[in-house]
Amino acid sequence: MNKQKFWVAASVCVFLLASSAASAQSGGTRDRLKAEKCYDTKGNPVSCDEQAKAAAAAPVAKYPNATRAEPVMPKTKIKKEWEAMVKASNSKDPAVLKAAADAVLAAPEASNEEKSEAYFQKYIAQITADATNYAAMSQLAEAAVKQGGLSNNKHYDLMRNLGLLKINDKKYAEALEYLNRFSAETGIVDDLQVLKNKGNANYRLGKYPEAIATLKSAYTLDKGADPNIAIMLMDSYNKTGQKAEANRIADEVAKSASAGAAAGDSSGQVKQLLVLANAKQYDKAAKIFDELYAKGQIATLAEYEAGYISYSYLQGKEAQAIKIINDGMAKGVIKPDATVYNILGQSYYYTDQPKSAIEAWGKAAGLSAKGTYDALQARVYAEEGDYAKAKASAQRALSKGVENKGDAYLIIAEAESEFGLDNPAAMIAALKEAAKDPETQAEANKRLKQAGAK
Repeated sequence: MNKQKFWVAASVCVFLLASSAASAQSGGTRDRLKAEKCYDTKGNPVSCDEQAKAAAAAPVAKYPNATRAEPVMPKTKIKKEWEAMVKASNSKDPAVLKAAADAVLAAPEASNEEKSEAYFQKYIAQITADATNYAAMSQLAEAAVKQGGLSNNKHYDLMRNLGLLKINDKKYAEALEYLNRFSAETGIVDDLQVLKNKGNANYRLGKYPEAIATLKSAYTLDKGADPNIAIMLMDSYNKTGQKAEANRIADEVAKSASAGAAAGDSSGQVKQLLVLANAKQYDKAAKIFDELYAKGQIATLAEYEAGYISYSYLQGKEAQAIKIINDGMAKGVIKPDATVYNILGQSYYYTDQPKSAIEAWGKAAGLSAKGTYDALQARVYAEEGDYAKAKASAQRALSKGVENKGDAYLIIAEAESEFGLDNPAAMIAALKEAAKDPETQAEANKRLKQAGAK
């Protein structure tokens, strides 16, 4: 078997959700909630007049150039439901707040502004209950924005957050819609997070020139502090053939990170690791990984990925990739997918552990709708002389629509040969199928000639 590396390396980028709760509540919940009864932070009734005197001034308009008119909250016609939501907004129980907000939404006389606030409060309740459920948070934030009755501060804070929520929910085109709308309606074109998230969404969609346009600005504003921006920008340059620009960014960030690392800043070394791995400087990345690992400073998925991907590309170092992957899985940091199992299979194969390679590729195949990993498993089965299983794996690859059909048929032909299952007719039939593939045509015809087939 011609040993080649088949995987597409996993990205070492990790995009974390910023604290939605902090920005979403900008200005204070009660700045927009008006009721005839007021409550302190513990939910006890207090004098509205006294509370008003103690309250801070109205929040400053964060979006003074917004094209949207500031909504005006009308006098409530649903005093009972509204007051209940006011009180619930001060509680720490998301279930209570959600129930109160649902009551407002169900009230026939609730105003548009009140409904908007109710959706917003449900969004806050969701953050409190589970800030990792991006789909649920996105749905509620979107409902509040579409209802259209929030203050401009809340409305545009939420729209800005929606860009990141949609990215985390892997709805990149929708993320761009909200981020572009945010910029168009507020006139703000230099917001670092918006630029980063626009670049991220375009990057995920494979729109690399568009990604470069915003990531360049984000990188300049960020000054290399966030390695994810540099990583996406480098990869976008590489994918558009701009290798010199990619190397320039890698050198700049690595130099900056090196200065921090020299001063004893472990975060500087981590940044070096991520950038060097993405710049495909695997030997340097592996060295830094080992230093951090020895100090117990490898903790995140991105850091583990940078380590095992780097080692998997270094000839003779695949055993270290195996160690890193297994350690990361044991600690629950690495959640194995088809790509991880493929790298594990390759690494086992190159360290002469065929049984483990077969097992890893089998797991990869079970997680993939494509037949690539079934075909790789079939090759190793054939090399190990287990022809029945080789044939079965190759047939599974074909049933999944594997791209290299000729290779799969050659494996079946080998399995059916006199050295395997000894079925000459089946062997010739497989070789004739392999001859239909331009990539395996010559080899298949050669074997057909050897077999005396017409």
